[in-house]
Amino acid sequence: MRIKFCGTASLADMQCAVDAGCDAVGFIMGVTHTSSDFVTPAEAARMVHRLPPFVEPVAVTHLQETDDLVELVKESRCTTLQVQDTVEPAELDAVRDALPYLKIVKAVHVMDASAVGEAKRYEPYADALLLDTRTPERLGGTGIPHDWNISAIIVAQSTIPVILAGGLTPENVGAAIRKVRPYGVDVHTGVKKDGVRNPERTLEFAREARNALSGPPERQAPA
Repeated sequence: MRIKFCGTASLADMQCAVDAGCDAVGFIMGVTHTSSDFVTPAEAARMVHRLPPFVEPVAVTHLQETDDLVELVKESRCTTLQVQDTVEPAELDAVRDALPYLKIVKAVHVMDASAVGEAKRYEPYADALLLDTRTPERLGGTGIPHDWNISAIIVAQSTIPVILAGGLTPENVGAAIRKVRPYGVDVHTGVKKDGVRNPERTLEFAREARNALSGPPERQAPA
């Protein structure tokens, strides 16, 4: 199970994720609403320079314009771009043309069953989908789970990797993985304590995620 820790705002945050054996770290940049874990592209680039091999740096952004997205990736030195807001598929193609090495992850907000169609719409244009939760005020980092039944449908139908996010914690990530069967999971607020990424919760999240599918399948309750 691949694991991304998002909202990396300091070298301490990054080391915490690396120590837990993460596959990727997310840097929140170019935001349209307040985020306590916002960093500048220059700050992200300095942290990316310190990343060990085989850990993917991900630029997580609310920006929508092609030129802005391309510049953000270049300045931050990230090799994956996670697009949280609405961007037309043609614009994603334009970003890819400008940065052929880049992997693009498109967030789909699972608010109701319409997310299934939204995922299908972006599937041909992204390298992976990320299923997240939003509110009227926030495009991510809400700490609120969504309907995993809908997420499971998207995963079952998708031809590209699907990453599960939205309100995941060490306490629920195992059940979420067993229900949805995603390619990977993404956590932000769920591993914090007193507003800061917590080493113990980070390690626990990684352990629960890695072990979620190692045991026997869960028995279904009789009808």
